[in-house]
Amino acid sequence: MPVNLSIDDSIAILTLDNPYKLNALSSDFMRDISEKICDVDQRAKVLVVVGCKKAFAAGVDISEIESHSAESACLKSFIDYSWESVFHVKIPVIAAVSGYALGGGFELALMCDIIIAAESAKFGFPEVNLGLMPGMGGTQLLAGIVGPKLAAEIIMTGDFLSAQTAKDLKIASRVVGDDELMAQTLELAKKIASKPPISLRTIKDSIRLSQNVGLNQGMQTERQIFRSLFSTADKKERVAQFLKK
Repeated sequence: MPVNLSIDDSIAILTLDNPYKLNALSSDFMRDISEKICDVDQRAKVLVVVGCKKAFAAGVDISEIESHSAESACLKSFIDYSWESVFHVKIPVIAAVSGYALGGGFELALMCDIIIAAESAKFGFPEVNLGLMPGMGGTQLLAGIVGPKLAAEIIMTGDFLSAQTAKDLKIASRVVGDDELMAQTLELAKKIASKPPISLRTIKDSIRLSQNVGLNQGMQTERQIFRSLFSTADKKERVAQFLKK
C-alpha cells in the first residue's frame, strides 16, 4: 500500500510510500490518507508524516490534473475536504521531509504544525510553470509564515528553496542530516507526546487562531483557553507535584 499508518508508544507514523511516482498526490492517494488518520486523534498523541527518501511528495499527480476541465474539477470536487485531512488533525503533527516537497507536497508539509527538514529537502511551488497555482491552501499557508510579499515571489517564480533557506524563512524548524531525520523527528515527537494532551491540543488551537484573528481577539481567546485548563486533571496533578518540590 502507498500509505501506511503505524502507532507505537503514542506516536503515529504516516508513511507515504509510492517512490515510483515520488508520492504524487492523487484523489485516491489523499482519500487513503484521510481514511488512515480519521481517528488518529483518539489513538495517538503525536502524528509524524514522512515520505520516501527521494520525495516527501513531489506534487499533485499531473495526469489527474490533465484529465480535468474547469467544469469537471468543480462538479467532481477535485481537491475536496479529504485533501485537507492532515490540517484538521487535532493532535500535534510533525512533517519529516527529505527530497522533494513540491506543489501539493509542500502544502501537505505546511499543513503540519512542525517541519523537520533533511539536508536533501527541496521546497517549492512549480505550478506556475504549468499555467496553474497552488490549490491545497499554499497561498494562504505560506503567506501566514513568510508574509505576502515573499510568498508572492516564491509562488510566482516557481523557484525551489533549499532546506537551509526554508529554516531561515521559518518554514522548517530545523535542518538535520538525512540519516538523522527519523531519529531526531521521533525524539521530538516523544518529547511532545510526554506533555499533557489537553494542553497540546489547546496550544495548537491557539497558534492556529493567531493566523486568523486580530491580536486583541487572539489574546482574549488565549486567556479564556488558558483558564479552562485550570480544572483539568493534568493541571491539578502536575502543579501539585511541582509545589511538593
